[in-house]
Formats: sequence, C-alpha cells, structure tokens
Amino acid sequence: MSVSQRRVWAKNNKLPLHKYLSQFLVCFACLFNNDLPVATGSEPANRHESPRLQVQMAVEQFAADSKTLRHRYRVPLDKDAYTVRSQNLADWLQTLDEVTFEDLDRASKIDFLLLRSEIDYQQQKLELEHRREQQAAELIPYVDSLISFCRNRENVTSIDARAIAEQLDATASKAEEIAKGVRDIPADVEEVAAARQRITALQAVELLDSFGNCLAESHRFYQGYDPQYTWWVAQPMERLSAAISAHKSALRDHIVGVPESDTETIIGLPIGSEGLKLELAHEWIALSPAELVALAKREMEWCDAEMAKASQALGFGDDWNQAMAHVKSKHVEPGRQPQMIYDLAWEAIRFLEAHDLVTVPPMAANGWRMTMMSPQRQRVNPYFLGGDTIIVSYPTDSMTHEEKLMSMRSNNEHFSRATVHHELIPGHHLQYYMLPRYRSYRTIFSTPFWIEGWALYWEMLLWDLDFAQSAEDRVGMLFWRKHRCARIIFSLSYHLGTMSPEECIDYLIERVGHEPSAAAAEVRRSIMGGYSPLYQAAYMLGGLQLRQLHREFVQSGKLTNRQFHDSVLHEHAMPIEVLRLALGEQELSKNTRPIWRFADVP
Repeated sequence: MSVSQRRVWAKNNKLPLHKYLSQFLVCFACLFNNDLPVATGSEPANRHESPRLQVQMAVEQFAADSKTLRHRYRVPLDKDAYTVRSQNLADWLQTLDEVTFEDLDRASKIDFLLLRSEIDYQQQKLELEHRREQQAAELIPYVDSLISFCRNRENVTSIDARAIAEQLDATASKAEEIAKGVRDIPADVEEVAAARQRITALQAVELLDSFGNCLAESHRFYQGYDPQYTWWVAQPMERLSAAISAHKSALRDHIVGVPESDTETIIGLPIGSEGLKLELAHEWIALSPAELVALAKREMEWCDAEMAKASQALGFGDDWNQAMAHVKSKHVEPGRQPQMIYDLAWEAIRFLEAHDLVTVPPMAANGWRMTMMSPQRQRVNPYFLGGDTIIVSYPTDSMTHEEKLMSMRSNNEHFSRATVHHELIPGHHLQYYMLPRYRSYRTIFSTPFWIEGWALYWEMLLWDLDFAQSAEDRVGMLFWRKHRCARIIFSLSYHLGTMSPEECIDYLIERVGHEPSAAAAEVRRSIMGGYSPLYQAAYMLGGLQLRQLHREFVQSGKLTNRQFHDSVLHEHAMPIEVLRLALGEQELSKNTRPIWRFADVP
C-alpha cells in the first residue's frame, strides 16, 4: 500500500491522517543529510476498494515495512534503529485503533485481529529484547565504538581513515584488557543467579558474534575501494578482530563454562516465564505453561496405556521397551530406504482418497521430490524431514558402525510409516502446496501451531481411522505421539529453567525410547537449531487444538471431513484460535483476545 493508498484506506475507514512510516523515514534520513528522493507510489486503480481489500493491503504493507526495516537496520544495539522500529509499530497501532471495526466483513475482521496481534507481539518483543541486549552489553564496555563504526558504514557516512584507525586500535586495546579481566569476574555461588550470569554471558557472546559479522562486512565495504582506509585500517582491524575473539573465548571459558572447542555440550538461551508469557499470547494460547505441561503429561499417560496394549499384542507383556526394540529392528537394508518411503507416500494418498478426507490436487500428489540428508545434518535431524522435498535420513558409509546401527533403528519401517504422511500428504507438502494459492498475503502470520499442528493432527486422525495395520505400526505411531508429548514437557521446562539439556536428553531416552544419539540430536535441534521457543510444543498442542475443532465442526455435523480440512488449508496459516473464529460464527470485536480453553486441563 503506497502513501496515497493508505490515505484512501484511512478516509474510507474514517481515519485521521497521521505520520506514516515513509514520512518518518524521510525525517530520519535528514538527520544524516541524506537528500534522497522518496517515491510515494502511484494512485490506486480504484479509490473505493472493498473493506476486505483495504485490510488486506494493510497486512501486505505492514509485512513490507517489516522487511524493509530488517534490510535497512542491521547493527546490534543501534538506538536509532530501535527508535525507528518502535515508531513504526506505534504508528500501525494508531492506524488500527482508528478503524471502524464494525464496518468490516468477517474475513477482514479476522485479518484485523491477526494484524493487531502481530503488531502487539513485535512491539513487546522489541522492548524485551532491547532490555536483554542492554544487560548483556554491560559485559562489552567498548561496544559504543563498534556501534559507531558499523553505523557509519550502514549510513554511508564519510570517514576519516586515520581517525578510524586510531578509534579501532584503541577499541582493540580496551577489548584485550576486558578479555584478560574476565577470569577475575567472580562467579555467583547462588544457583539461580549463577544461571542468569551464564545466560547474560552467552548473550554477550552472541552480540560479539553479530558485531564480528558487522565489522567484517564493513571492512569489505571499504577495503580496496578507499585507498586511505586500506592503508590505515588493515592492521587495527586485524587486531580488533583478534581481541573480540579472545573476549568471546574468555566469556565462554570462564562464565558460560562451555569453550568454543566443545561441540558436544548443548547450550542455549532459555527465555524464562516472561518470554513464555509473551510467546503464548502471540500464539493465542489461553493456557499457562504449567497447564500445558499437565496436559502433555495426561496425553503421555494415554500413550502409555496404548503402548502397553501393543506390547501385549506383540508378546512382550507390559515391557514396552522390548516391544520398542523389536520394532526398531524392522528396518530395510541400506539403499532401500528411498523406495520404502516412496511406497508409503502413495499408500497415504490412496487412504485419503478412499475415505474422502481432503482434496489432493493431482499436481500436489505428483509435485514432491526426494533427497538424502548429509551425515552432518543428521547430527541435528536424526529423522527424515519433509515438505515439497522429503529428505531421507539413513546411514552413510562415513558413519561409525554404532552410528549406522542407531540411524537404522531410528528410521525403521514402522517409525517411517507413521510419519511419511506427516511430511508429505496430507501433511507439510500439501500445506506448502496450498499456502501460496489461498490468502497468501497472510504469510506473516505463519505459526508452527498451524504448520506442525496440522501434520500432527493427521497422525491422531489416522490412528482413529485404523491406518495402522499391525501392532508394530501402532508402536511406531505411539513412539511419535509420546515424542510430541515429551517435547512440550522438556521444551517448556527448559525455558522455565527447571530442566537442563542433559535432563531433557535423559527424559527422551527413558520416557520415549529414543536412541541416545537421536535424543541428543533432538535436544540440540530444539535448543540450538534456531527454532522459536514454542516450536517443539506446537506439534502436539496445535494438533490437540485442531482435534477440538474437528469435534466442533465435523462431529457436530456442520461440515464433512473434506469440507473442514479444505477450509483449514484455504484460510492459510494462523493461530488456531483465530482459525476457529474464522470458521465459526462467534461475535467479534476489535478487543477480541485469546480465551479458548481447547482442552480440560487436569
């Protein structure tokens, strides 16, 4: 939406004109004497678009604004960037506050609620991360010099090469002094405070990593293109880079307690109760972390009971570990895994069609590919992954003998049969096929509760429809279901500080039946794999939410299975409570907030 389009939208929704982002950026650019022309965009083809299109354009404009700001402002701890982002979010909230919500149709009201929720979240997260970064910056007393150098490069400000060299050399001297003094920082003896101290130090290490990248990029920007810079700055920059590396190593060695050479120990940044509260509100989850853990434990008990039945059917009595070991031994020989997965994929598609469960377009059914996962990637992803490409995890000739055996056990026939449909159809591949074809402007609202919850929901539904053909199949399906229960328990407990990474690994081995290497990879993936804090919990919780929606819309007779599942896919990814509002007839207001208790909590 251009500035002129935004004015039309404001007029049609009885909005007062106010400062928009483009105008703010013009003023901000003036601070740096940047006399750049600002393109305001062309007049809209139709000055009286429907409310639906107006709100849709607002969503698209906000997404574009966010992308522009991410692209333009990349220097950590940049106060000006923080101000611009804060002002942009405040402007958008003001825009939404002035909307006549009652004049919107239901689809536009849903878009409004999604956009308002996203802006609220980004605003609170920006403030929370700003506070945490400021705290971590206290361990980097020379940080202002780094910010100044990197920001000058980003703003293309004229530089005095000799002055820059002196500045960076002095900064390097300060960093060397700080690095040597880290070992003298007293470790807090109180456990909780010591844990906070380690987290702050790790955040400082990550900030230094970011500044290292900024410094390297800025150096490339000038080096060789500015003769004065090249002559003056090469040695000070080399010294500063080495000093920052020494400071990072000192923080990791003496405060975090995990040296850079240690590639096995799992470390991360738990977000605490304040962070979890913010993330749950963003996902429209009205239950507390404690209630979610209690819910997962109840689901785990159901799995235990069903696992006992399957174990007895296999002749192992109540010893589910023996039943699990038996199922893990049922793997194909090396080289045959791709064909087995291909056959399982088409088995699932035929099952869906036979039961009239969901529309599978021919292009979707034939539109996926298969590749093999590298040994390095299997350290983080011990099981196959999927989407429009299914990535097969299986032993390679570079693995040790024990690694090969564990990989084969982890990717046995019955585990694979339980989840090929999770990765392909009706799971992720069908989702990714539909997402760009229906309401694609809602991409900014994507959530693992919809993405992963949908795929997990199908595992539960297919269980109910007797997709499993044997007791071994049921053990395979239950393994994954227990795994998703465990993910809620260990990931939330980790972020609350009540479980260590080592305890998470042991829990997966003892409670779910993971191979040790697979359990370590799963925890490493959860903590160090770049996933959002609620991602691992989203599988089962999103599945339970969709399961409750199925009761409300299908089991009540309002929709058929195909109608319900097609509707979910056509609404695009969003928090499941908002999806419930989109499919239902509840009265909506601009103050609608998460209230849905989708399960009775024990």
